[in-house]
Amino acid sequence: MIALAIGLPTLSGLACLVAPKNIRRILVYVTAAVLVGTSILIYNSGGFVYSPNESFELVVVGLDILLLLYFLYIGYVNRNLPTLALALAQLLPIGYYEYVAFGTHTTPTLLVDGISSIMSLIVSIVGSAVAIYALDYMVEHEEEVGSLGASSVKAASQGSFFFYLIMLLGAMHGVVFSNSLYWLYFFWEVTTLSCYQLIRHDGTEIAVQNGLRALWMGLVGGVALVGSIFIGHFHFDTISMSALIGKNPTPLLYLAFALMAIAAFTKSAQLPFQSWLLGAMVAPTPVSALLHSSTMVNAGVYLILRFVPAIEGSVLTYGIALVGIFTFMFTAIIALNQKYSKAILAYSTIGNLGLMIFCAAMNTPLSYSAAVILLIFHSMSKGLLFLCAGIVENRLHTRYIEEWQGLLGKLPLTSSVMITGIISMILPLFGVLLGKWAAIGAVSSAAFFPALVMITMMVIGSSATTLFWAKWLGNFTVLPLTEREYKFEQLPSGYIFSMFFLLSLDIVASLGVGLIIQNVVCPAIASNYACVWTAGILGISSQLGSFMIIPIWAAIAAVVLLGNYLYKSKGGIIMPAYLSGANVEGSPTSFRTTADTTVEFNVAGMFFDPEINEGRWTPWGVVTGVLMNLLVIALVVL
Repeated sequence: MIALAIGLPTLSGLACLVAPKNIRRILVYVTAAVLVGTSILIYNSGGFVYSPNESFELVVVGLDILLLLYFLYIGYVNRNLPTLALALAQLLPIGYYEYVAFGTHTTPTLLVDGISSIMSLIVSIVGSAVAIYALDYMVEHEEEVGSLGASSVKAASQGSFFFYLIMLLGAMHGVVFSNSLYWLYFFWEVTTLSCYQLIRHDGTEIAVQNGLRALWMGLVGGVALVGSIFIGHFHFDTISMSALIGKNPTPLLYLAFALMAIAAFTKSAQLPFQSWLLGAMVAPTPVSALLHSSTMVNAGVYLILRFVPAIEGSVLTYGIALVGIFTFMFTAIIALNQKYSKAILAYSTIGNLGLMIFCAAMNTPLSYSAAVILLIFHSMSKGLLFLCAGIVENRLHTRYIEEWQGLLGKLPLTSSVMITGIISMILPLFGVLLGKWAAIGAVSSAAFFPALVMITMMVIGSSATTLFWAKWLGNFTVLPLTEREYKFEQLPSGYIFSMFFLLSLDIVASLGVGLIIQNVVCPAIASNYACVWTAGILGISSQLGSFMIIPIWAAIAAVVLLGNYLYKSKGGIIMPAYLSGANVEGSPTSFRTTADTTVEFNVAGMFFDPEINEGRWTPWGVVTGVLMNLLVIALVVL
């Protein structure tokens, strides 16, 4: 099963390099089906450990050295000093570890438990949906790029694109199944390589620059992991994650975990490392969807989830939580100023990852389970939103959300799905808000002063989050519609399948969230935390109170059915929204004032200019992020 989860995507990716388009499509569908089936079998296995033959250790070490040499080559060819320096900062210590100190390796090499099997399901299911979506998207993307005169993207490059896209799924399985820090480090760097190649895919100057930024920031995390390997080997005589977690706490052990936290921050784009994920927006939409929802960024959250039970009650755990909650607040505020769809989605992703890290690091049964709930539902909702945003971009040829006004009339099918995706991020009938509701419990159990600071950040971040989602939602639903009737929207089969698959999955999972918590989340955390949830027929409850699931869904269903009935009873004609005055006949964007003058509809102040300015605010956020990351180390050293 592990061989299929890790090896099959790599082999399929290699086949995609040379396969024609029709064979590549079959490869992607077969790989997706096998990955999903394998992840389900792994989850149903209940967990196990496995150590491959020693020859596999030699293969991993050899591939790791070759990978680091390739990073050096990239840095040299592109004259990128950070990449060169950070690659050397790994190559030299790893060479010493393997060929001078003859560093230890560990058994079991691979470990499957509740948390890793949940991550496997997310990677396989959401990642496979994105890969299928990419089959049709890349055809349209290349046509669009070609029409703009950019010759760097050619049809033949689809082979390398799908190689790195699918290989990323296998590398992620390697990350989540690795108990050996060395194996985790190797697969960690493979995800960094895939990320670099996918971001720079279009070959434009900005794509290459952003790819290099993602590469060197990812290598920062690699250096931190090398540090944790050295501490484990030379001071604890083990590089087994499970063994280190079971050791008695010492300053050096906390330093190893602090370095892991820094590595996690780089992958999850926490401040000050957020710019690589924002730069990934230049890549084709399937790349953004994969990086933001089910793979790269979740690797950081997974690593935090893996080791934080071992630092419960320490000042280090509060330091990690502070980085997460500050990132959540800061990125939510900056998102209010964003004018482009992918920028809003990117900042939302970074913020939600921060919230997950905060919940995990608060180290209570309720907060830890909240992190797992957020991880599951955010992956589905954000993957769905990116797929929809990519379709709209290809149809309207713009990411500027002010040009998406009246989108519900122009692209009713995609818009309806996207509306549901946005609602799933902010309203209580979906699992994301349930996770945020549970996150409140993370603060309530903290000491007074940390709780006061963190609850303030959470309130500000949550308010800004609700506002930027509601603002975007209103922009293409409430703002004037110029169409009189809904148009029939034709979409390729890959779009239809992936979009409605994730939509259905999100709805079904939210309807059965009680079962998911009781049968998936609680067993996954049982080795470290007691289950504090009670699931009933109508809803769920915890120490915070009750969350009624079925009644809310029933009310929403009634509203949808009633709205559909009223729409049909009126002949299916779209009427312009009321605009602070009587609508002008024949002009859906104009209205009459009390003075009987005609005024053209206009929206101002939507992006909070100049009060919120990304260019001015971001340096301060980065500086604060640097100080907080240094604080994480200082809390251990001092």
